[in-house]
Amino acid sequence: MTNVRLQIRRDSGSGCGRRFSVRIAARRIRRACLFTIVCWLFTSGSPEALSLTGESVEYPIKLAFLYNFAKFVEWPSDSYRDAGAPLEICIVGHDPFSPDSERELQTRTVAGHPVEILTLKPTDTLRVCHMVFIPITENDQADKIVKGLKGSSTLTVGEAEGFAVLGGIINLTLEGNKVHFEINRLAADRAGLKISSRLLSLAKIVTERDHGGKS
Repeated sequence: MTNVRLQIRRDSGSGCGRRFSVRIAARRIRRACLFTIVCWLFTSGSPEALSLTGESVEYPIKLAFLYNFAKFVEWPSDSYRDAGAPLEICIVGHDPFSPDSERELQTRTVAGHPVEILTLKPTDTLRVCHMVFIPITENDQADKIVKGLKGSSTLTVGEAEGFAVLGGIINLTLEGNKVHFEINRLAADRAGLKISSRLLSLAKIVTERDHGGKS
């Protein structure tokens, strides 16, 4: 579990100001703890879905899913420029994740590679990313982004209905108050990504829709 110290600022301000500082620190502790718990559940308990309970937990849970996807996916050997190069997770457009959750993620490693999070525009060069997350706010750009990444070894992850069916590799879905995920194995194979059988066993495997006969 992440070690987090709760600090109360001692000054001449009002008691209300001190309580505000405590509440902010407490929220950061909850987010960090939530991220750690979700990662532990994923790797230890291997749940098919995680429930959304409590305050603002959807995106900390989804960020933990991204980290765990990275742990269960093998990229081609030439995807890293050297042994110490970071695994780059790129958020396209509006970043829905909290800075605290992202800082927590960037303290971790995947197969010996440090994790780096980048926020990019849809028009930026996304092929440099190992993983691209397309938030629901950028759904109108999703098809163009996925098509633009064909031929690369980028793991595309979305959260809009039909994302995996239309060529994305992994799609995070909500059913009731639970987070599930779908995997398009054909798209993963095209990208040269090896997804572990453990991750596949937890996913809903979807069949890609034919775009006018073009794959």
